[in-house]
Amino acid sequence: MFNKLIVTLMPLAPKFIVKMISKRYIAGEDTASAMVTCQKLKDQGFLTTVDILGESVTSNEQALEARDSYLDLITEVSKNNIAKNISLKPTAMGLGLSADLANEYIAAIVKKANEAGVFIRIDMEDSPYTDQTLEMYDRLRSQYPQLGTVIQAYMHRSLDDVKQIAATKGNLRICKGIYKESPQIAYQDADEIRQNYLKLVKEMLVSGAYVGIATHDPVLLDGSLQIINDLKISPDKYEFQALLGVPIVKRLEELTSKGHRVRIYVPFGSEWYAYSSRRLKENPDVAGYVLKNLFVTN
Repeated sequence: MFNKLIVTLMPLAPKFIVKMISKRYIAGEDTASAMVTCQKLKDQGFLTTVDILGESVTSNEQALEARDSYLDLITEVSKNNIAKNISLKPTAMGLGLSADLANEYIAAIVKKANEAGVFIRIDMEDSPYTDQTLEMYDRLRSQYPQLGTVIQAYMHRSLDDVKQIAATKGNLRICKGIYKESPQIAYQDADEIRQNYLKLVKEMLVSGAYVGIATHDPVLLDGSLQIINDLKISPDKYEFQALLGVPIVKRLEELTSKGHRVRIYVPFGSEWYAYSSRRLKENPDVAGYVLKNLFVTN
């Protein structure tokens, strides 16, 4: 109750308070800070993927700026001794403004990443962009194999989408889904979402395609491990993924100790406030945890 109250009152709190709480989730505001975070995680045995915060730009100029930021990020990731893996959102590249614009900018990013040996994952956003995102992924992957995308388990269509990607041995991150979608196109019940999630994971693993199992849900972690064990899947065919700051570090360390790959999603950038607000609403316990620790002296 205390933690939920903190999150409810967040919009009334000074921005520096929110920033203090959100530090757990964000790897700073610049690329240098993100590289430091990635190196620390690597030293702990984790893989990483880096993401510049921001989505749904409102002008071509903002989209161009986002493209250039990602081109620079590829350079930084390629020269640092960290996992060569970057995630991006299509609406940050202008997909909400023009499909042609977003395709042009993302193609430029993927081309440079391919030349630098950096893997790009095209994130999935809300339902108006699903078809365009998957079409972009299919088109670019035919030329640039180091490419992946994301499917959200709460969408009714997801099993069909996964079957198509699995058939081509695509690289897929599976997550539950965080956007508000209507009951006509998305499951609303938590157990239905879980059941569908595990169906999607199994579909990818049975096909021999590579899957990122992105979840903090213990039920889904246990269920995915059961599928992996039952099917005797090699560790090079999957990885577990988690957001930076989500308080399941012991579970993640346990996974790595048993030979499973674990990748941490490392966001950074000036657009930290909206991202932090969303993360804290999803996991109010973190707000309470951080505030309590502010008053604990060593």
